[in-house]
Amino acid sequence: MFRLFSALTTLLFLGSSPLWANPITLSDSDDWRIRGTLGLFAAAKTNGDVTVAGNTAALDMNLKDALEHLDFTTTGRLEAWHGRLGLIAEGHYIGLSETATLSAGPGAGRSAEVESTQSWLGLLVGYRAISGEMGNGRPYAFDVQGGARYNRLTQSVVGSGGLVNAGGTERWWEPVVGARYAWEIADSWTGAIAVDASGFGANGNDLAWSANLAISKQFNARSSVVFGWRHYDINFETTRSDGAFGADFYSTGPFIAYAYTFR
Repeated sequence: MFRLFSALTTLLFLGSSPLWANPITLSDSDDWRIRGTLGLFAAAKTNGDVTVAGNTAALDMNLKDALEHLDFTTTGRLEAWHGRLGLIAEGHYIGLSETATLSAGPGAGRSAEVESTQSWLGLLVGYRAISGEMGNGRPYAFDVQGGARYNRLTQSVVGSGGLVNAGGTERWWEPVVGARYAWEIADSWTGAIAVDASGFGANGNDLAWSANLAISKQFNARSSVVFGWRHYDINFETTRSDGAFGADFYSTGPFIAYAYTFR
C-alpha cells in the first residue's frame, strides 16, 4: 500500500512548480504574451512518512519504485501576460492503483486493493517586479505570483474478506505564493530560479514548498524545452472518521518540459 502512496507523493506535484521556472519572456510588452507548458518531474529520491486511515509507514524510494504503480497522469500550465501583469492557470491529475499488504496501523499485515486519484486547479496573478539588463547587456527579470489552489484527493483501501474498508474524498482550498528570477544565458538559452509555498495551515496543510533551478533552450519563435532540478517538501495532516490522514516528506530530482508560445 505505502509503495503506492510513495508513488503518488513522488509524482502528484509534477505540475505546479517546475513548469513555471522558465518565464514566458524577459521583456515587457503592451501586447498579450501567452504560453502553455507540459512536462514531467522525475523524483530521484522520496523520503518521509505518509498516513492513510490511521496506517503510517516511512518512505524511502527511488524513481523506479515510484513509477511501478502509475496508472495515468497529466499536467499543464498556461500563462498570459500583458505588460507587467500576468494571469496563470495550472491543472493536474494522477491516478494510481495497487494490491499490497498493509504494513502498520489497524490493518497491518492484511492484503488490500488500493486506489488513489489526485487533482488540482490553481489560479494565480503574477507581477513583473523588476526587469533590466545585466552588465553583459543580456536581460533579466524578477516576478512574483499569488493566488489559490483547489485540491481534490480520493482514496480507498479494501482488504480481502472485507476486514479493511476505508476511503473517501478530501477537497480543500489553500493559498499559494511564488517568486521567479530569470536571466538570458546566451542566445536562445535562459536560466531561472523559482520558489513557491502553499498551505500555511489552511485545511490541514501546514506548509508545502519547492525550489527549482531550470535552463530553457528555445528552438524557434514558439517552441522551447525546459529542464532542470526540483526539490519539493510537504507537511499535511487531517483527521477523518476512519482515522488520521497525512503526509510529511520531500521529493527531489530532475524535470523536463515542453513550452509553446501562442503569441
